[in-house]
Amino acid sequence: MTTLLRATSVAVLIVAVWGASVTAQIQRVIPPSLPPLHMPIPPPELLDERVLMRLAQAKPEQQEEFLPIDQLPPQEQLPAGPLLVGAYAFVLLVLFGYLVSVARRLSAIQREVDRLDADVKQIGRG
Repeated sequence: MTTLLRATSVAVLIVAVWGASVTAQIQRVIPPSLPPLHMPIPPPELLDERVLMRLAQAKPEQQEEFLPIDQLPPQEQLPAGPLLVGAYAFVLLVLFGYLVSVARRLSAIQREVDRLDADVKQIGRG
């Protein structure tokens, strides 16, 4: 039982430290966004005026300095944060489950060793 309690307290400590580091990383400043990758533009004879207008409006304004993530427009913020947190949480849950499994197996082996030790002592007396 104490092994399981120790494993649980270590897992909780790992999750707390990991959560603090993820929170600190989310607050970091990110570099300006790179210009978007565009598909090759077809020859002008294949384009009409509406397509040319859309292409002219689609070019984003270049950013010169670093901005904190909370000052960026929504389309430039990193959407991978929740996925990263979910992936780490999944890995930590699997690790915790493995630790619980190992603790159970160790306690079963310890009970078996104690039983065998008692049997050997009983046979030694008889």
